Amino acid sequence: MSAPPPPDARRADDAAVVDAIAAWMPSTRWYPLKGQQAAVSLVRAFELGDDVSVLLLRAGETLLQVPVAWRDEPGPAPIAELDGRWLVDACHDADAVQALVDVASGTRSAEGLQGDATRRPAPAGEIRVIAGEQSNTSVIGGRDAGDPWIAKVFRVVAPGENPDVVVTGALTRAGCERVPSLLASLSASWPAEGTLVTGHLLAIAAFVPGAEDGWELFRQHALATVRGEQRDAPDAAALGAALATVHRDLAAAMGTAEASEADTERFIAGLEQRLAWARTEAADALDELDEQLAAAAARLREIRSIGSLQHIHGDLHLGQVLRGADGTWVLLDFEGEPLRPMHERLQREPRERDIVGMLRSFDYAAGSAMQEEPGGDARAARDWVAQRCAEFLGGYADALGPVDETDPVFVALLLDKALYEVVYELRNRPDWLPVPLEAVRSLLNPAPGA
Repeated sequence: MSAPPPPDARRADDAAVVDAIAAWMPSTRWYPLKGQQAAVSLVRAFELGDDVSVLLLRAGETLLQVPVAWRDEPGPAPIAELDGRWLVDACHDADAVQALVDVASGTRSAEGLQGDATRRPAPAGEIRVIAGEQSNTSVIGGRDAGDPWIAKVFRVVAPGENPDVVVTGALTRAGCERVPSLLASLSASWPAEGTLVTGHLLAIAAFVPGAEDGWELFRQHALATVRGEQRDAPDAAALGAALATVHRDLAAAMGTAEASEADTERFIAGLEQRLAWARTEAADALDELDEQLAAAAARLREIRSIGSLQHIHGDLHLGQVLRGADGTWVLLDFEGEPLRPMHERLQREPRERDIVGMLRSFDYAAGSAMQEEPGGDARAARDWVAQRCAEFLGGYADALGPVDETDPVFVALLLDKALYEVVYELRNRPDWLPVPLEAVRSLLNPAPGA
């Protein structure tokens, strides 16, 4: 008896497959609708052969990608046993990952899928799926061939170009050494509202071997500092220079534009909406600052221009940077702010948004250190943040010119970021609320001479 074929949109038992996946998805780290009831339906199935498929599923209003494979054994990531075989998450199956890579690199065809390769990735070999809380699934392969790569499977899919592909691709073609090279990508077409739309499913980039996580490097140094221990600090100036290099190369590769009056108005309106949203969502936490927040909202109307606009990282923090084995910094994950619609993430913006993101991340590294060491030296933590920020801004200035910390656009973006963090922590990690709340207080009530 032959084995059952992989799931297909025309099969009568598709409902069983979809039901099995719907029951399994909430247990995954990447599922974005935890705690919500959402009807799940199949939008399209793409057949890659070798009992491997890519399914696009609609969960409520969200489109999700689930690569699956049919196997005789459950393996490390089973979904369900159906018809005597196991339906498994293909991201944890080496042969299935190789099939995805083959389509992305153009060596295998699949109806409805389109690969685009700058350089063909090495054979997957033994794979490793990165653990931890992520909105995507990242798989490391190519290590057996001595040419490792990392494939990011976009779990939430949307029509349009994903900036992690477009921006990283532009930097790769420009020869930028501060980002891992994009090797290949995979896009798909599917029906939506009576038409056929296209979006990215997968990006494969060079893996940085022996790299250290930027967040952990700075957090550990902050922790040592509040404990009164002496340790060499990670080079924040070099990190600032790395960001400046990326901004310079992006400007050259993708262009810049002076903000029009309409751009400035749109920018101000967006900040006004976010400020009002934060005041509503975190009303109790921000109650003591209500007058200052009202004054900050009024000051937004004093902004006359937001200057030069260009493509940026869009969601920069210490968790998005690595220090390579040679000590150089590289930036990762140019997908943009996850909660923003895809079409907004490729808009040109002020470079200050990336700079502000990193400055706030230094504050969080010190806040994390104080969380771990509640009896630590709070003054030392504040001094640590000020020093890292100064080093970072100095490195950026040396490479691309000074950053005006008194500029209304810079100040507005810094407050916008801190207010967003207040709402996030209130909803998800109340114990962390003091970190951004103190930043908001300081921004609204600056010390004399600051």
